[in-house]
Amino acid sequence: METKAATASPVVRGRTSRGFRIVLVMLLAVLTIQGWTGDTVNIFAPAGGASSSDFFATLQSLGGFALWHAGEAVLLGALAVVVLVLAFVRSTSSGVRIASVLGLIMVASAAYGGVQFVNSGLTDAGASAQMGGSFIGAYAFYFIALYYSRNIQEAKLN
Repeated sequence: METKAATASPVVRGRTSRGFRIVLVMLLAVLTIQGWTGDTVNIFAPAGGASSSDFFATLQSLGGFALWHAGEAVLLGALAVVVLVLAFVRSTSSGVRIASVLGLIMVASAAYGGVQFVNSGLTDAGASAQMGGSFIGAYAFYFIALYYSRNIQEAKLN
């Protein structure tokens, strides 16, 4: 009677792709820059100086850094949608999927707060807090998605 020797199970990565993790890290990098530019605009842009009721005219009157910050917001929105799609296409992890959904919600919430803040002439402290709080939430959820995307699973031996 022959017995099989016990061997260690090989370790393989889960189905989450390396490309997904790269896009996720790109999103986190842009989110970091977004936080810095947002703080700069919030601190140095003249509150109440923008009196136009037109969002884009108000944004333009605040200067190039505010426009850069808004452009980053558009890029973040696009990256958040890409991450969400890839989370459902490339990952079987419910942790990755849930964190990606919640991250997108936080990015949308920050964008809404940003629009409200600009429309107030940079005077609505609540909208500013919404941007900051949603930024922290997005950062946390996307790091959670990154953590779950790196999960290593054991392969079953036949």
